[in-house]
Amino acid sequence: MTKDQVGYVIWGALAIVVLIPELLAAFGRERIPWPGVARTATNLSARIPWLAMVFLAGFVILGVHIIFYPWPSPE
Repeated sequence: MTKDQVGYVIWGALAIVVLIPELLAAFGRERIPWPGVARTATNLSARIPWLAMVFLAGFVILGVHIIFYPWPSPE
């Protein structure tokens, strides 16, 4: 298995692990006991604004690293 294939398997599995609970939280609000990321960020912003900013900044940094991979590491 090449390095690219391993990456696709790992990121694909991570996407499935995140996407399924997120979709269930978004479309099954009446039956699902956990909030989605958007509702978590909204609730956190109402209670502890500085922590919500850290939470959302982490998602932005993660997104930038995923989108612009392999930047900033020189390969």
